[in-house]
Amino acid sequence: MHLKSRISQFYVLSLVVLLAGVTLSLAWPRMKASYRFLPVDIAIGRYYDQREIPTHRILTLMGFAGEAIARHDHYRYHDGLSFLHYLRGLDIYTPALGRRGQYRAAEAAAMAVVKLAPAQPEAWLRIATVRAILRDEPGDVLEPWKMSVYTGRTHSTLMAPRVGIALPYLEFMDKEGRAMLRDQLLLAWALKPLDLLHKLKQADRRLERARALIGNSAPAVLAEMEERIEKIR
Repeated sequence: MHLKSRISQFYVLSLVVLLAGVTLSLAWPRMKASYRFLPVDIAIGRYYDQREIPTHRILTLMGFAGEAIARHDHYRYHDGLSFLHYLRGLDIYTPALGRRGQYRAAEAAAMAVVKLAPAQPEAWLRIATVRAILRDEPGDVLEPWKMSVYTGRTHSTLMAPRVGIALPYLEFMDKEGRAMLRDQLLLAWALKPLDLLHKLKQADRRLERARALIGNSAPAVLAEMEERIEKIR
């Protein structure tokens, strides 16, 4: 009995070791991908504080993101790659003829993001932003813009950028789209007024579209905007 007990324990231990080995082998690609993507995470985090990633560093980070995706096809890695391509498109050191390709690469990577994880409002907004920059058809811009709102209506950091992207397309919007834009404009004014004023100064300096959008429903808000927009730098 003692021998049988030891044999049973051996088999149990062997099974545990085998299962642990299988689990580790399955997790290993994810661990390596996460490790490879770590510099991208750090650089993007710093970008939001410093507003800059050196040109040569962007190219290196793109390589890291690509390696991470090859090891584990996760939406976060596509999102990082999309953002890096977008920054490369904005970069003044990117040759003019190469910027369109960088923007399209940012769009393609963001499309991969929402295919894997549809509830990503920032990725949807990046798609809309790139298409607006490249002068795509209004419908092609507004479709992902709406998805950004649907998937993250109260995402405060996206409200003002959404207004800035969508206002130039006001005349192409249906009733639903105008209602969504009105909602985003009023939310942004309540939560991020300075950010909104900067976007309005770029996209609607005379507040003509804002007036058409909220003049009847929120005249007091419009009056405040008119008073403050010229006071900001």
